[in-house]
Amino acid sequence: MENCLIIINKSAGTSDKISFDFVKKRLGNGYKYYCHTIPTDGEPNLDEYGALAVCGGDGTLSNVLNKVYDKPKDVFYFPSGTLNDKAKAGKRRDRKALTIDENHAVVGIVKDSGETVFSYVFAAGSFTPIGYETSVKKKKEFGVLAYLSEVVKEYKIHRIPLTVDADGKRFEGDFTLVMLLKSPRCFGFNFNKAYDSNKETGHLILIRSPKHDGLLGKIEMFFPFFKVFFLGLKKERDGNVVFKEFECADMVLKDETVFCKDGEKSIKQGEFHVCFKKSECSLNLMRKN
Repeated sequence: MENCLIIINKSAGTSDKISFDFVKKRLGNGYKYYCHTIPTDGEPNLDEYGALAVCGGDGTLSNVLNKVYDKPKDVFYFPSGTLNDKAKAGKRRDRKALTIDENHAVVGIVKDSGETVFSYVFAAGSFTPIGYETSVKKKKEFGVLAYLSEVVKEYKIHRIPLTVDADGKRFEGDFTLVMLLKSPRCFGFNFNKAYDSNKETGHLILIRSPKHDGLLGKIEMFFPFFKVFFLGLKKERDGNVVFKEFECADMVLKDETVFCKDGEKSIKQGEFHVCFKKSECSLNLMRKN
């Protein structure tokens, strides 16, 4: 009988609605179960388990995939966060499970001196701090509405000096939004109409910084953001908004920049490489009812 570790992140927005017994009942009698609570029990050692049940938000899943994406394990994801963007990108397969990918999920891999894996988004600039700055207390108390109080605060102009070579095409300049995406959605907006879960590619989305600062700059910035997140993207483009499907990209950041990696904080500077790859672990998105 295979060992299965059930991980419940009590800091996740809706984690109070799930229990170890519920997960055991859903997965059945084919496993020998072990239970682990975050943050109480610290970071779990995943090596000795053939299966993992992850109960938390997108960041919790991302942290697990970072450790096991290249290992032949079964991962069952019970979305218990607030936005659950990765979960909402899944496809319906049957009454019990929602499978995120046909067989194995495609993940993004960021390589510099080390290696970081993201399950659906790696982004910096305007609005992106909302993912990691919104407090656990607010998320548990107000749910999705907790993010609204951060939206106005994070409506800021960023000037991120960046050079990107994506599959042989170069983009450079100052950008107020830098986004690497493997998802049809982010920030709760279902806008990436070119998304294909099975392709080992992702999408590069860049919004150039406005010419002006202050109120005028924020007005200028509104229109490209509206175009991306409300009208959506399907065809590749290169202007104030850059949208490109890519397999691999080399990126150079002049300054230290804070990224949002699936809702968690990640800092990058200098040169790094990004590519997409099918994971060795299988990934199944489980319903909670």
